[in-house]
Amino acid sequence: MNPIPRVRLRPGKAAKIRSQRHPWLFSGAFSPEALAEAGQTVCVCDEYGNPLGYGFWDPQHPIRCRVFAWGGKKLQPTSSFWQARFQAALQLRQTLPELSHTNAYRLFNSEGDGLPGVIADIYDRVAVLQLRTPGAEKLQPALVRFLTEVLQVQAIYLRRESTATSEWLWGQPQPMVIIQEHGLHFKVSIATGQKTGFFLDQRHNRQLLRHYAKGKAVADFFAYTGGFTVYAAAGGATRLLAVEIMPEPAQLIPENLQLNGLGEVPHEVWCQDAFAALERLEAGKWDIIVLDPPAFTHHQDAVPQALRGYREIHRRALSLLPAGGLLFTFSCSAHITPQLFRDAIFQAAMAVDRPIQILHFLHAPPDHPIDFFHPQGEYLKGFVLRVG
Repeated sequence: MNPIPRVRLRPGKAAKIRSQRHPWLFSGAFSPEALAEAGQTVCVCDEYGNPLGYGFWDPQHPIRCRVFAWGGKKLQPTSSFWQARFQAALQLRQTLPELSHTNAYRLFNSEGDGLPGVIADIYDRVAVLQLRTPGAEKLQPALVRFLTEVLQVQAIYLRRESTATSEWLWGQPQPMVIIQEHGLHFKVSIATGQKTGFFLDQRHNRQLLRHYAKGKAVADFFAYTGGFTVYAAAGGATRLLAVEIMPEPAQLIPENLQLNGLGEVPHEVWCQDAFAALERLEAGKWDIIVLDPPAFTHHQDAVPQALRGYREIHRRALSLLPAGGLLFTFSCSAHITPQLFRDAIFQAAMAVDRPIQILHFLHAPPDHPIDFFHPQGEYLKGFVLRVG
């Protein structure tokens, strides 16, 4: 086995890194002599050569090293090492009682499972992989072996940034899969859907909407394939509006209602921009509004623009709700902290002069664990707000 390259930190950097244990080490932390190949495992050392931990190297990215193991003990990340880490992630999921209500869940959650850059979602007997770093890409053979031999999936799809380069890695392609959550069923487009096909991180929050929906008129914005819409219908909503700008997922919304025997619930599907659709609604006609937009920014320098978007969309939604109405609202951008998101809603509430109460703080379910030392992993945050 080839020796693991040792990459030294600049003088004075080690103490902060030791105390924070953040798994992302940026290029400025390393000495100019720190060199390795893309995706190679490196041993991170202080200025004196003392090991701090091990991670994946990426010479072309500002995040130069993503640490997957801390401590000075000598480590050889062999196939058995990674198989043990995969097995630990699987065992965690097997302890989660909520996964007994679904056949779709996140198996590997990147830094949250000590697997930087690796995302694996399970849709019944199909696995969808995202390998977001060169180091994660080097784990592809080991991941395929684990998924086929231990989990015994029937097919594996690799979702890359471009759908043109995505591919079926193993098994018979299954472009459309039907999954179940809490007794409800959904069609999932594996090859063309958003993220890995479905928003598994909203499972808890969809079920919460189901609880509140009885006898209510519910408007679901950024509806995708109708996850929140179907749950609202199952909860006894009397009227539904789903707004989704992309035609392909919008077409699945009525199909998913029909799949669950809910097609007779009065509903409309608007294939339209959510901001424009909010302007069309009449105030006081909708008891519950759901705002689940895509990330308004993927870069720190675009945060001010994103916050303007959050303020505007909340201003419009809060002005539409009647007294006692509910707003389910979310941000999935890692660059928008929970406090920034809360501040944007506060400013929108002040702009329309509406009192609001927080009923629930919302987040991803436990099959999306977060490394305590990696706050960027807490990308999904939300609230259930009651408007006065």
